Amino acid sequence: MRKPFIIANWKMNKDVHESMRFVEAIKNKLPVDQEIGIAPQAVSLYNMKLTAGNSNLQIIAQNASAQADGPYTGEISLRTLVDAGATYVMLGHLERRRLFNESNLVINEKVLAALDAGITPIICTDEEMVQTEINGEIHYVFQQLKTVLNGVSPDQLKDIVISYEPSWAVGSKHTANPDIAEAGCRQIRQSLADSYNYDVADQVRILYGGSVNPQNIQEIMAKPNVDGALIGRASLDVNNFLQMINYQQQAQLQAAQAI
Repeated sequence: MRKPFIIANWKMNKDVHESMRFVEAIKNKLPVDQEIGIAPQAVSLYNMKLTAGNSNLQIIAQNASAQADGPYTGEISLRTLVDAGATYVMLGHLERRRLFNESNLVINEKVLAALDAGITPIICTDEEMVQTEINGEIHYVFQQLKTVLNGVSPDQLKDIVISYEPSWAVGSKHTANPDIAEAGCRQIRQSLADSYNYDVADQVRILYGGSVNPQNIQEIMAKPNVDGALIGRASLDVNNFLQMINYQQQAQLQAAQAI
């Protein structure tokens, strides 16, 4: 059974003190049957980890260098991120590709380096895919993801998290469509099964990212192949985020009120 994973991607928002106050406000209100994470600016990671204490909040890095150390001004090493308390690192986010021209090969290097450093990659991918016929059936191959996962073993893939984020939905005001989220996540899982095997693909958690908010998260999370959400703008407000991470309790409350 894949454990749901809800992640706040704060991008370049919130300073250190704002980040710590946010963690303080939610750390005792986290659901026990889900994994919850926040990806802040790198300067906030260590202080947020201290504030989180013994709670099960995962502190997530937004990016990292593939290099272990050396003359790379402005870069952040995976070893430093681990030391700061990060348990996951996001790699290949659409904004990194668009704004900083990160290629699939560069992201692949970072994925392999993260695995070597003992930090779990959260690999972001969009809808780049091609149709192919396998045994008379139409399958989808995510070319972007296939390149990024080059050299990743089946045992390593089981722990990797993948986020499907359609380019039209990231940072937009479009309403997320649960059926589109399910279709994309299902096709990614099928593509992983074709490249590895069905048992491995069934263990990989696939999240949906793009215009997720308190109004649509219940319907999105109800889809069988959607294992979580990578939430941007809507995660910046503490009350919104608490409502989203407790979507199961919200659904139960609404059901009880409808009786």
